[in-house]
Amino acid sequence: MRTPSLKLILGGLAAGALALPIALVLVVSLVLSTTSPRPPFFRLESVGEELRKAVSVAEDGSISLRPGYRAPAGIEFVIEGVDERVLFSTLPTFVVGERAGIAAVSAVLRADAAISSFFFDGIQRKGRVLGRYYAWFSGPDPSYAARGSPAGILFLVGLFALAFSGGAVIAAQLARAVLRLEGAAGRIAAGDLEGEVRVRGIREIEDLARAMDGMRSALREDRDRQARFLAAVSHDLRTPLTSIGGYLEAVDDGLASDPGTLARYVGIMRDKTRLLEGRIASLIEFARMETGEWRMGFEAIELGPYLENLSRGFREDAELMGQRFEATLDGLEGQSLQIDRSLLARALENVVSNALRYAPEGGLVRLSARGGVGGLSLDIDDEGPGIAPADRERVFEPFYRAGNPHGEGSGLGLYIARSIVRGHGWEIEAGESPSGGGRISVIISRGA
Repeated sequence: MRTPSLKLILGGLAAGALALPIALVLVVSLVLSTTSPRPPFFRLESVGEELRKAVSVAEDGSISLRPGYRAPAGIEFVIEGVDERVLFSTLPTFVVGERAGIAAVSAVLRADAAISSFFFDGIQRKGRVLGRYYAWFSGPDPSYAARGSPAGILFLVGLFALAFSGGAVIAAQLARAVLRLEGAAGRIAAGDLEGEVRVRGIREIEDLARAMDGMRSALREDRDRQARFLAAVSHDLRTPLTSIGGYLEAVDDGLASDPGTLARYVGIMRDKTRLLEGRIASLIEFARMETGEWRMGFEAIELGPYLENLSRGFREDAELMGQRFEATLDGLEGQSLQIDRSLLARALENVVSNALRYAPEGGLVRLSARGGVGGLSLDIDDEGPGIAPADRERVFEPFYRAGNPHGEGSGLGLYIARSIVRGHGWEIEAGESPSGGGRISVIISRGA
């Protein structure tokens, strides 16, 4: 069964709200009509209606009674021509064809005390008097009584009841749905993110409930992600701190009494301190991006010289790690882009550092530019173990370390790189290099 829409519900409520006062007024007026006399103006109107039914006016100005006319019960009529001869009468006192006149009619009226609302006037056409009528009521106005009939009252009472009951049912259905939504919102505000939000009965409220349930799911995922974040942060910071603490205790206990051992311990603690500093810096950068505290400042740059300058620094880093770095940047002449110079450098540094970490000793990391149908691709290839197809999307998640869960990386480098790349309106993806190692591609669309 198809659920009603909110427009239909509100339309029904509006119709009920409009019908209720109308039905109530009509019921009251019809009830009063059976107990109170009709005003003379309306009785005169009834007389006029009956006169039009009774009298026919010919082209020569003469009047005659319409064939088959009969006056309704409760109203008395005497209609006479211009010569005062009776054309029609409801009373046997006045015979058709004989003279009547106002005096004779008045005598009859004085003899009957129950008569009310007496009317008389000339029958005219274009200012010419064609005859006269006399009319009075010996009972209730027949047309008024018909309008106030019990059937009419019952119909209006039924309309009143239908409008009231329909409005009550619709309002109750709407109230139940809103109360369920209110209860669900209260549970979510209290931190209960497990129960599904489901409300049935009105289409728009069902849609609102589904949207609220999506919000609940997103909040639960965000809560779980924050829990994983805190767990990962605790692990990443505790591990080097524990190591530093262990070496400090060893020095304090005299286990590094000779200069060579002490120098080695100090060197290890220095490396762990640098690792800790790097992880804290990554966490700060991660927090800044998550809270939207950093903003991009775009400027137009020549892509070729910009990448050549970055490549010199990457080459020096690779030499320090006993590896090689090469850049093949042909075909970038005249390529100008709007970028944030420092943030894009940070993204490419993260990708290259990740490639150097996974590349074998003496291995090669290559940065190359590749043109395509949709634009330009910057590929960073390494000769490491590669990235499994199942991990090629997850490597961009925070704290995920594909194939190296206990390595020295923070698990944030590729996540930060993707955030920066997407902030430029580009895309980044993982794949396989020609040597079988890993490949990270920054895809620059031509419209960016």
